Amino acid sequence: MDIFHRHRNAGEHELAASVLERATQIAEHRPEALIWKGIAALPRNPKLAFLFLVTAAQLLPERADVKALAGRALLAQGHAELATRYLTMAWQKLPGDATLRMLLWQARSQSETPAKLRSMILAHLPEINSPKELAQVLKLLTAQTGAAGTVGVVHYLEQQREVQGWAIDLGNPHAPVSLKIEAGSAKVDAVANIPHPLLSAAGLPTTHGGLRIRVPNPTAAVHIRFADNTPLLGSPVFAAPSFVPPPEHPSLGVQQHVDVLIPVYNGLHETLECINSALEARKLNRTPHRLVVIEDATPVPALAKALKMLAGKGKITLVNNAVNLGFIRTMNRAMALSPGRDVVWLNADTRVQGNWLDRLRNIALSSADIASVTPFTNNGELMSFPQSQVSHAMPNAREQAALDELAKHANISPVEIETGCGFCLYIKRAALNQVGYLDEVHLARGYGEETDWCLRARSFGWRHMGAPNVFVAHQGGISFGAEKTLRVAQNNAILRRRYPDASVRYNAFCLRDPIKAARGALQRARLARFAQQSDERKASQWPMEASHSLHIHDGTGADSILSLVWHRDSHRTWVTLKAPLAPLPLELDYEMPGEFSELVKNLAALPLKDIVLEHQVQCPSKLCDLPSLLNIPYTIVYRDGHLQGLDATYDWQRFANQAESVVLPWQSWHSAFAEAFPQANLVIQPCAELPTPATSQPNILLIGDALDDPEIIQTWVRLGRRITRERLPLTLLVKQDTPWLKTLSATGAVQALPQVNGFSLPEIAKATGCDAVVSLAPSPGEKWQAPELASEYDLPLYTRCHSLGTEARANCVTQLPFSLSQA
Repeated sequence: MDIFHRHRNAGEHELAASVLERATQIAEHRPEALIWKGIAALPRNPKLAFLFLVTAAQLLPERADVKALAGRALLAQGHAELATRYLTMAWQKLPGDATLRMLLWQARSQSETPAKLRSMILAHLPEINSPKELAQVLKLLTAQTGAAGTVGVVHYLEQQREVQGWAIDLGNPHAPVSLKIEAGSAKVDAVANIPHPLLSAAGLPTTHGGLRIRVPNPTAAVHIRFADNTPLLGSPVFAAPSFVPPPEHPSLGVQQHVDVLIPVYNGLHETLECINSALEARKLNRTPHRLVVIEDATPVPALAKALKMLAGKGKITLVNNAVNLGFIRTMNRAMALSPGRDVVWLNADTRVQGNWLDRLRNIALSSADIASVTPFTNNGELMSFPQSQVSHAMPNAREQAALDELAKHANISPVEIETGCGFCLYIKRAALNQVGYLDEVHLARGYGEETDWCLRARSFGWRHMGAPNVFVAHQGGISFGAEKTLRVAQNNAILRRRYPDASVRYNAFCLRDPIKAARGALQRARLARFAQQSDERKASQWPMEASHSLHIHDGTGADSILSLVWHRDSHRTWVTLKAPLAPLPLELDYEMPGEFSELVKNLAALPLKDIVLEHQVQCPSKLCDLPSLLNIPYTIVYRDGHLQGLDATYDWQRFANQAESVVLPWQSWHSAFAEAFPQANLVIQPCAELPTPATSQPNILLIGDALDDPEIIQTWVRLGRRITRERLPLTLLVKQDTPWLKTLSATGAVQALPQVNGFSLPEIAKATGCDAVVSLAPSPGEKWQAPELASEYDLPLYTRCHSLGTEARANCVTQLPFSLSQA
């Protein structure tokens, strides 16, 4: 790279480019070389620039500047929404980088509606302490037509016993704004007329804008408003001392009473549904408990009124915060209400069923070193079901009751987990006394506080358990709104500094996935229930379909069908049974061949009317025995090439001839298959249409051939060398899972297609400027994947294959671009 910089600084651009190309082939220089290739391409070809820069960013995950450049490449293409998504994920990993933050605001200003942009700015404004960032967001606010002209921020400094902040009129920043201050019965008019260093550094007047309010005595609520009664951000201010944990309560042996703590801020219907579910379940639980609802200065009058009525009837214990304290400060004070009791955090957007509390408490008391217990849920990090770490749709009350009942009787053992999740978290008082309360000083307002507490508890030797025999529904996303990305980024950065080895432990836990067996047990219970319901429908002549087709494929089939999906990696083969149950899909894994008999047994319990076998290449041959073992008819849907490509020892002719039908994609294949399988009932199914290629010359192309044929590989290598030698305006992309990536990349014309978290495949193609899929195969072979790849990425397909028939060429194939036709 030193040689490259010497040539670049000397203005020797041809030599610099040549050296840079060679540097991309050297592992230690490749990341920096990609950065410089991206920088060079950014002004003239931002699509190609993004391809280079996002690859470099993946190789250098801690380089915020590289991520920012990749974001700029997306903005230069006009992909503001993609840029916002990419930069948000980058900023959450590296929240301290000012360049990322400012570029993210630029992207948001182009992708968000004015109302949402203003909401985001106001949510982040109290945390902004960079003059450049403040100047940028205030400029964005000023540019909005019809928006309020005044804006300000206040906060309480306990040591100084002062409320400090700033306030300005965006329409007239040179005049100090008038304020109204109210604390209890005292009301004072004031003016923001003192200098404020942040405003001055942001380019605003240096003579005014700041404010300082002395608060000599603890005050629950200090209101600071503009002249039109609009509150400043942070008002009303809780001007009181920091939380001090209560003294440890004398031990009375085994805890008998529990406080179920429900913090409430927004969401009228969700909150009342949560409270009502807990009230209905109360009579089913033997554990004495009270429902403590903490109303955190809700902005919803109807919610405040409903809570007051429930408290008046003695159904809940109601605590009202004078001002909005946020989750952490609210829960600290709630957990201190009864120093001798265990506590359960229960989000206001959850719903409980049956004797949920008894089951959680039994696990908590099963061992002296258990600190917390988290139930199964549809949305709860590690304990999410049916997939861990995935937010699934919330089941309705009937569906949740059925899931909880199945979990209760499925005989699933508790499992130790890395950290609990705060949507529903049982915490033992003994652990709370030793570990301490939540950190309300550094973890601003909320998010990640339970992770911090659980990791702190681990350092004292405590353990955290998952309770797969309890299912608590959780909606999620009600509390934070526009603040969430801010809280996630800031608090996760603190946790990474505080517990540097925690992420390694967490990733190792996820890789082992000890909760998988529990998820599988619940899924098997669901499968048995699914089969029973289907039989009941059939017996009672239920109007809904009682029997199903089972589709066997490689994962490319529709999610809305009952299917059996096979998977292979270097160590094992397994299949996944999927049923589109709403709202949580049924998914069950079976190791092959060890659990094949169990698979057959489970399938035999289902009311299957037939089997549809799709995408035969690499399909485990034992799956082709299922029709005979289950004694049901089957259809072969053919898309991939020769049926013999799966297993040379398998009698494919007999298998195809005994099928109800063999579905072919193109009429031109009919005669060849009729000759190979004389007794098969062949049915022609038109090929799915693909996007029409653009009339202009494509520049970035995705290789559509399966790179397992030496002749095809050499064809692509020759083409790559030709593109580099003749400086053709073409870039070839190849999927990263090919073992020939290094060989192809050495041509200088081939790049790996990046995988970008949070981006769909068509979005990746769009961001990298991929114009089309290209196949150089002379005829469709057994693993010809080009049509499916083009459909998957929503791209047109170019090929020189002429043996596909009229339907294929008309529906999804065009001739090669001129520069590839002689490859």
